[in-house]
Formats: sequence, C-alpha cells, structure tokens
Amino acid sequence: MSETKQQEAKDVLRSRPSVDVKAVNVSPNPAALADELNLEVRFHLETPITNGIWDIEYLVDLVTNRHMINILSMPLYLLRQVEATSYAQGDNRLHFSTPRVNVSDIQSSQLINCGLLIASLKDDAGDIMDLKMVIQVSEQRGGLQRIIYSPLE
Repeated sequence: MSETKQQEAKDVLRSRPSVDVKAVNVSPNPAALADELNLEVRFHLETPITNGIWDIEYLVDLVTNRHMINILSMPLYLLRQVEATSYAQGDNRLHFSTPRVNVSDIQSSQLINCGLLIASLKDDAGDIMDLKMVIQVSEQRGGLQRIIYSPLE
C-alpha cells in the first residue's frame, strides 16, 4: 500500500467518532443459553453521533464454520430497543433487552463452545466500533448454560 493510501486510511479512521466504553453489564449472568438477555453499555463520545444504530449478534464458532445469529431477527417489537438514535457528545447509554436468544437452528452439541456476543455501533457513514464479549457455553443442570464475560474485566 502506498504512503498516500495509508494516510487516506488513517484520515478516515480519525474522522470516525471515538467511543470510550466505561461499563458493560449483562444480566442474567450466568443463565440458561436461550434465556432472557439484557445488555447495558455505558460509553463516552468525544463527538456526537447522528442516527447511531446498534446491531446485536451472537457468533457461534463451529469446528467447520461460523454461524452468526442476529439476535434482532426475532419479533419486530424488539427492533425498537436499538433503533436509530442520536447520541450527544459526552456520556451515553445503550440498553438492549430480549426475552430469549433463539438458538433452535443449531444442534446443542455445536453450541458447547466459546462464542462472541457482538454489539456493533454504526451510523450513516458506516462502522464505528464492535464491542465483543466472550460467551462460554457448557452443559450444566441438564441444559446449556452461558456465561458472558465483559471485555472490561
């Protein structure tokens, strides 16, 4: 890559809003894999974001391939919780909640592994940041249990 293209790439990155994640809270945690999921992210912005959209996805890492579960592909009323929002400069908060995580399309033996819960913040100009949280799934108490680890710990 030429110096000009490298500089252009750096300039594009500098022009994107800077996000400083202050706190991540997942509840209930630990919990059954398909149970309710509540995610709260507190973050600080140096510049405002217009039409910020959060995509919440669960990446299941299988031996042969990866399977992405878009947690928003559930009843439409859930979309209102992460619809486009303008965020002011300073401290902000995302609150996402879903009554269940639909993993019915994947065999339970394939779910017993590590995966990622990814909260991606985007705006009209594209990606801003991906907040990645490791999900450890194990078989306990006759079912699949999840533990989600905060990237800040």
